[in-house]
Amino acid sequence: MTDAIPLLPPIADLPEPVQALRNERERAFVWHYMLNGANGSKAAKAAGYSDVKEGAKVRAHALLQRGDVQEALRALCTKYLFSLAPKALFRLSTLLGSENERVALKAVDMTLARTGFAERTALDVNVGGQVTVSHKDAAVEDLRRLKALGVPRAELERTFGFSGLTRYEKLLAAEDAKLIEHEPVGE
Repeated sequence: MTDAIPLLPPIADLPEPVQALRNERERAFVWHYMLNGANGSKAAKAAGYSDVKEGAKVRAHALLQRGDVQEALRALCTKYLFSLAPKALFRLSTLLGSENERVALKAVDMTLARTGFAERTALDVNVGGQVTVSHKDAAVEDLRRLKALGVPRAELERTFGFSGLTRYEKLLAAEDAKLIEHEPVGE
């Protein structure tokens, strides 16, 4: 059994985007589409469009692609949704008073969450620290230590990669040259 769809109200009682539609059939289509569960073919037939060779389905599809029809539906749905708010509030108050504790608690949580009194969770993260050694500097120091230990070249290539080893050896040589240049001369 389906609910009967109320008659389309007078045009003056409809939202402006619905009033602005091209004709009465388009307004009737939007009205029926909203109230029949979004069945386009059924709404087109109820609005008076022909259904020869499934014409109602085609007409519904074409209407639903138009921006003015979409805007009219949005406005009508908004108005209708607003009119449902008292029913929703009444149902919510019934659920809040439910004997079933789980149902009542869920209704309480929902009510508080939607009225700005939801449980708040916060995560305060403070990260501090300082990086003093770059990856390059660390790699050069590692190479210095491994060479001091006498690690074979093949193992160094495996650790740093062929190209990387050559690069780090040049950096190591440049650092060693700087150290030699800056050594104080004996007095």
